[in-house]
This record gives sequence, structure tokens and C-alpha cells, in this order.
Amino acid sequence: MTEALPQEIQLNAWTGEEAPRTALGGGAESWGARSLGLPHSQAALPFGAPPDLRRWSAPDVGYGVLLHEPEDSGMTDAEKAAGADAPPAVRELLAARPGSVVLRWRPMLEGRFLRRYYQDGPPEEPTIGLTSFGVGRGCLPKYVVIIGGPEVIPWSVQYALSTRHAVGRIPLSGEQLDRYIEALLSDWNGTTTALDRALGWTVVHGPGDITALMNTVIAQQLAARLTPPPLTGFQQLVGEEATGAALLQALSQSAPGLVATSSHGRTGPLGDPDAMRTRLGLPVDASHTDVPLQELSELMPPGCIWYAQACCSAGASGDSLYTGLLPEGSNALGTVTAVAALGTMVAPAALELLGRPHPVRAVLGHVEPTFSWTLQVDETGQKLGRRIAAALSSHLYDGQPLGLTLSEYRADVGELHSQWAGLHGQLAEGRTEVRPALTRLRLSALDRQSMVLLGDPTVTFPALV
Repeated sequence: MTEALPQEIQLNAWTGEEAPRTALGGGAESWGARSLGLPHSQAALPFGAPPDLRRWSAPDVGYGVLLHEPEDSGMTDAEKAAGADAPPAVRELLAARPGSVVLRWRPMLEGRFLRRYYQDGPPEEPTIGLTSFGVGRGCLPKYVVIIGGPEVIPWSVQYALSTRHAVGRIPLSGEQLDRYIEALLSDWNGTTTALDRALGWTVVHGPGDITALMNTVIAQQLAARLTPPPLTGFQQLVGEEATGAALLQALSQSAPGLVATSSHGRTGPLGDPDAMRTRLGLPVDASHTDVPLQELSELMPPGCIWYAQACCSAGASGDSLYTGLLPEGSNALGTVTAVAALGTMVAPAALELLGRPHPVRAVLGHVEPTFSWTLQVDETGQKLGRRIAAALSSHLYDGQPLGLTLSEYRADVGELHSQWAGLHGQLAEGRTEVRPALTRLRLSALDRQSMVLLGDPTVTFPALV
């Protein structure tokens, strides 16, 4: 059956006045044929029996730190390989994890290559997604933590790595970086957070709103899998119960180890970039009110993991990829354009929670908006919900590192890229009827790859099962 464009599309964003929705632009079918924003093709290469990927410290799996490489640093290759220019906390991390690899990135490498130096021998530039895992020469480690925000190493590099690797980003510097790495190396010693409790907070603004789709496709599937056991407690606040006050009260009373919120993300006021930057991606509650950042930071339990399903909950990319898809003059195009104009950034809530005294373990959030169309199609919607539910329930509570729990979800992103490439080949053969499907697949891939892990990919909960 030939696929058709939907009559209307919604974004999970809130400008302060409205949730953007619009018909698609006249060029929407052609928009899907562009590869802009999608990583290059990658392939999982078979190299004998697979290792136990949970063991990030094993030489055939590997852990690496990715640093920006300054121009004309004056360092020797051996010094670069040792991370001699890394912040003190990162050097402490490397010392505490012997065998870790130091990787480098510079703009000329784009999202295709990384650079690796050695104590002896020439440097290499392995291709992302086309190398075997490990710490040996010619390999890239399975686990990679990016040090610095997207203004230092772009989101596109994280997207490309995340297709096959377990990737996180610590977007901090100075004392904030020191605090996070200290907590990481101590495994959040001394925190009283109840890691075996979870909290679901799901806003639903009526049956015609995208939040209802998010509830059905993602939040309900996750809730079904978080019902004890193995957890000792799970609290769910849905619809009218999902107020900011109720969220804060639940955080204070139960101190859950996993917090999963589903809502619109704040993207306004559109005419005030400075104000928008300070509120970008904050959860919007049942009364269309932001959850206050200060109170959220004060009450989010130390050492918890926060999954924030909302537009821009991880930040913004600085690029507007939706011109041609969304019609000129629409509130949807105006919203994504205004967010892009903020430049590349990490959302303030994520920065605050990761860099505060007694930080959270990690924040899972989105850089791009989610579009209603991609949730309405089983192939790209229901599968998404199943993967996230599995990652944040049985996998996480089985003691897997968080970066690895997302592997099946990331595999789906790679599958979307492959499906897009296959249909693009059919378009080149003159089959123009595939254009709507190309648009949906590209839109889905942009959304799915933009769910990023902020924090170290090796963080985990003690196994409960």
C-alpha cells in the first residue's frame, strides 16, 4: 500500500501559548529524499565470537574518553595519547580506569572519523561504525564518553557514534566536571536514593494532543514493565495528576532511582531568546506550566536516572533541519527556527542536575522534537515504545551499564537509516511513490537519534534480578 502524508503534524513542544501543529509544506515529499542530518552508513562487522559487552573494562570491549583536539597544541603524540591536556578530573578518571583509550576529534573529521594517538607508532583515524570494538590498534572502544558540550564536540558526532557504540556525554567543565567524575568514581557513595523505586509522570492534554500518543506509545509500555517486582515500588502520575507540584512532592517523598517524565518541552517565549534559553526543554505540566528548574534541581534524587521525553529536554542543535517540511508562516516552523537560533546548547535542567553537588547519574533527553506522525505508524512508533520500555526496565535493573541498555534502541535507529537508504535507491530508479515513506523515515531517524545520554555510559544500578 502506498503511504501518504498526514493531514496534520504536531510537535511535543510548548511555546508558552500553544503546542505547534500544522499541515505539511508543499515540499514535504521532497524533503525526505535529503540525507542532511543523518549519519553515514555503518555496519556491525563480525570478528569472531562476540565479547561480553557488559565488561566495559575488557580489552576486546573497551572504554574511551573523547576530547576536542586543539590546533597547534605543542604536545607530542605520546602526550596526546595519555591525555596530558585533559582537565584534572578527566586525568583522574583515566588513572582510575587503566587501559582506557584517549580519542580526539577536530572539525575536519566531521562525524565520520576520530583520531587516535599512540605512545609509539603513527596516529590513526578510524572510521566511526566500521571498526571492531576494543582498545587495540585499529579499534574503537565500545564505550565512549564525550567530554564537553556540543559547542566543543557537535551532537552529530554523538549521533554517529551512538549507532553502534555505547555513548554518553559529560557536558561540564571546572567544578561541575570535578563533582560529576568524583561521584562517578565513587559510584554515588553515600546517596540515599531508592534505586529500586521508579516514578512515572505523564502529562496528557486530551485525546487529540501528541501527549496522548506519547502516553500510549511510550509511557504506558514503560509503566507496564516497571510494575514490581523486581522493583519494590512504582508510582505513576497521569493526566490531571501530572502537575508540577505533584512531581516535586513525589520526588521528595520517595526519592526514586528512575524518573520517567513525558510531556511537552518548553520552547518559548519565541520572541525572547534569552528567556527561552533559560527554560528550554523544561517539562510542561497538566496546566501548561513549567516545572520550576530550581525546585526540580533541589528535589531530583542524587544518583537517579532521569528520562525526559520532551522536545529539547537535552538541548538544541543550532541547525534547522525542517525547512521544506513545515510550511512558511506556520507556528511549527517558527518554533523549530527559534530554537535553532539559540545555537547549539545543552538544556539548563540537564546541566544543573549533572553539575550540582550530589549529581544525578544521567539524563536521557531529546535534542529534536518528536512529531506525531512518527508515533502513529506502528513501524516507527510502537517499536520505539517497546525498545525504551525494555531499556529502562528489565535491562537497566539487570545491572547493565546504561549505555548498553540503549543498544537495541540504537539498532532501530540504524535500521531506520537502512530503510531510508533502500527506499532512496528505489526513488533513484523512478519510483516516486516512495517519497512519503522517505519523509517519515528521515523524520523518525532525526527524532530517534536525537535521544542522547548525558552522563557516563558505564553508569548502572545494582542488579535486582
